[in-house]
Amino acid sequence: MTTERADVLVKGGLLVSGEKITRSDVLISDGKVKEVGPDLSDRQANRTIDAAGKYVLPGGIDSHAHPVFGDKMDTYSLCAAYGGVTTVAAFIGSETHRHEHFGNTWGVRKYNPDIVKGFIDFAEQTSYTDFICHGLITMRDKDDLDKVIPELVKLGVTSFKLFMTWNPFVLPTESSYSNLMALPDDMVMLVMHHAAHNGGMVMVHAENGTCKAYLEEQFKREGKTSPEYHLKAAPSIIEAEAVNRAATMALVAGSPLYPVHLSSHDVLPVLDHYKDKGLALYGETCPHYLTLTNDMMLEQGYKYKVAPPLRESEDVDAMWSGIASGSLNTIGSDFTGYTRNLKLTGSLSGAVQGDAKEPDPDKLDIFQVAAGLSTLEFMMPVVWTHGVNTGKITLPRFVQLFCENPSKIFGIWPKKGSLQPGSDADIVLWDPSRMQVAGKEHGISDLNTFEGMELLGMPVMTMVRGEVVIDDGKLVGKQGRAKFARRDPNATSYAPHGPSAE
Repeated sequence: MTTERADVLVKGGLLVSGEKITRSDVLISDGKVKEVGPDLSDRQANRTIDAAGKYVLPGGIDSHAHPVFGDKMDTYSLCAAYGGVTTVAAFIGSETHRHEHFGNTWGVRKYNPDIVKGFIDFAEQTSYTDFICHGLITMRDKDDLDKVIPELVKLGVTSFKLFMTWNPFVLPTESSYSNLMALPDDMVMLVMHHAAHNGGMVMVHAENGTCKAYLEEQFKREGKTSPEYHLKAAPSIIEAEAVNRAATMALVAGSPLYPVHLSSHDVLPVLDHYKDKGLALYGETCPHYLTLTNDMMLEQGYKYKVAPPLRESEDVDAMWSGIASGSLNTIGSDFTGYTRNLKLTGSLSGAVQGDAKEPDPDKLDIFQVAAGLSTLEFMMPVVWTHGVNTGKITLPRFVQLFCENPSKIFGIWPKKGSLQPGSDADIVLWDPSRMQVAGKEHGISDLNTFEGMELLGMPVMTMVRGEVVIDDGKLVGKQGRAKFARRDPNATSYAPHGPSAE
């Protein structure tokens, strides 16, 4: 009797799940986890990887990806893989003006599902990691929601992002699309209705757009356009109000709700209130809201402009409390891949790379600078360093936030985010003793949000479906193996019998 030979044996590491840490080996065949056990040394494998002294983690899932600006899926996914992320969740939709400007030929189409199909084909050819899609809904979809949302769900796209801010936004070439990105409340409600009836979930950029536009306009009139006024134009109360308003509508419509990139201490009581009412509500924050404050904007200016803005130390503390307690469920990068040229020229008015000169701080208009950070490659090491190493969160909670919860919420569990028999063999070997100072990421962006930060604990190997992509800082994987992970509404955390996301 002959024993079937496996492809890879990962041996001698400490396997981490959302529940526990165990000394376990992992056997891999055909891109899947075949077996997990305390000692699989008698199993035959074509390659044995020594994981002694390392943690063995499921591959990270970046729940918040924008690979449509400077960094596209090639360099974006490269940053992801270097950072221990094996699945990225890209926001793709009918913001055709952006696709035209940034040369995303797959996105220059009229119908939202056709744009998403084009992205899937493009990403499978160019990405180093697997991926899912979030649908992005704009005013261009207002007459087709009854078709767009069911068709996206059939494609395996079950979440839909809406902007409750960026108004007024008038495109110079399409003035009829005033407020193109910002959806009025009646359309938000309608999207929630269709999502609820098709097994979907609504995601919101939650800032009161009317208040934000009013404050920005007042500051501009008064000549108050220095970096300090970015935060003053977006106080935490407008985030809390928008989440409250969205949650009210979601409760009425029966739609699950996922507010993205939450940043303020005012928002946590709102989340807890609606969770207590029984709303399927999942909160996301970002690594910069866990580590950086408005002081970075005051000291270094435009490089740290993001929406919502960096806030104060009490907000940073609140975000840590929220991810530890379960008020917040995931951490996403919100990586835009902007270059300095794009930020300084307001993104849509500039070339990806250029010679934009460093501005005179006394003449800088912060409201003309694009909002976005470069956070992906060091996202997990930053949270490990400032969270796990300091005792703010446990290592199993780290795995819940980056692996298990996004997989369950988005309907790809246990295919992704888990290392159990039958799961995709997306594996990260993590060295808790590896020290590194954050430098330039492996994309085209020349602005690394965490540059100069000292980190302790780094990924040293990243595998996607059993194939090594990054090995000790070297790219060994290839493009063309990426797969779009279709999502099942019935496998989500908000489904009647779906998995629970703590």
